[in-house]
Amino acid sequence: MVHEASRRGNGGRARAGWTLAVLALLLTAVGAPPAGAGAPAENPARVVREVRVDDRTRDVQVRSPELDGLTHTRWVRLLLPKGWSPGAARTWPTLWLLHGGGGDHKDWTAHTHVEELVADRDAIVVMPETSGCSAYSDWWNHGRGGAPKWETYLLDELRPLLERAYRADTRRAAVAGLSMGGLGALKFAAARPGAFRAAASYSGAVNLLHKSPDGGFDGPDAVKAGGLVCLTDWKRVWGEPGHPFDTTDPADVRQRAIWQRNSPLYQAARLAGTPLYVSYGDGTKKGPDWTWGDPAPSPSRCTDPAAHGRDDGIERAIHGMNQEFRKRLAELRIPATVCASTGVHTWPYWERELVASFPMLMGALGV
Repeated sequence: MVHEASRRGNGGRARAGWTLAVLALLLTAVGAPPAGAGAPAENPARVVREVRVDDRTRDVQVRSPELDGLTHTRWVRLLLPKGWSPGAARTWPTLWLLHGGGGDHKDWTAHTHVEELVADRDAIVVMPETSGCSAYSDWWNHGRGGAPKWETYLLDELRPLLERAYRADTRRAAVAGLSMGGLGALKFAAARPGAFRAAASYSGAVNLLHKSPDGGFDGPDAVKAGGLVCLTDWKRVWGEPGHPFDTTDPADVRQRAIWQRNSPLYQAARLAGTPLYVSYGDGTKKGPDWTWGDPAPSPSRCTDPAAHGRDDGIERAIHGMNQEFRKRLAELRIPATVCASTGVHTWPYWERELVASFPMLMGALGV
């Protein structure tokens, strides 16, 4: 483990064609302008349906005008602690787990043992559904704004809704995510300093202005591909990043400021004071050498490869982004727990890192 100063079974194996789709979706992870400060006076989000999955799991369908689609609804999966009830006099801290590109609210319970991990913890786990191309951002929409407004929905509507209706604590929250969700976790922590007591990113797309030094994927290239997969104009999300991606004119920056304003790398200074956990692989196919039920992951896994491998184009790009991000944290003297290892972009690694970061996340919540 490096401290920067300065399903279960074979669920991790990708289905045929899955990797290519996720590549396009995952690397669409960039941000849009931060949502307005403070929650609206009247919360427009409403619960329209609740499904009891088991004794401790609820799927909650929420409607909001900030959401896209005909129904303007999305699901949220909640893992509830022992003793929870909607009428309790007390509240519970929350751990938010964000899905990656192409994922949904069921991903964490489908591909990890998160239920067992939190079984004896006195906290609510919140797993919201967004969209495959959400980037956890309010979309630019060619300067017009409007739906979808993912950041506004999650932070200004869903969070207060959970506080009001599901006894979520108003102050004690932590956030973690994988891939696009890793971007979301760090993006939210930077956009709202102090709103989350800790943030963790697993293979996070932390700098979508990344320029590959050796012919690999550039961040904006993947955003454009993601627009095709999501059947939308990619410029709706954050506009165009300008030079050196869209033009040879260094003075032509187009909407680069929007990309920078929502990039964890460019907003890293706003992460000061928030406990951070950052993990990523190098794109080399090598087993995680850890499975659920093993002892806690050993720090020896964090071999800190200086260069990327070539087996997995997704994690190859992720490696470059995170190398840049940790360098920026060091320049700012912002501490972070970093684990860089061999590995590729898939669930066995993310579950391992969730388990490794879990004590930090729970400690920040006082659980």
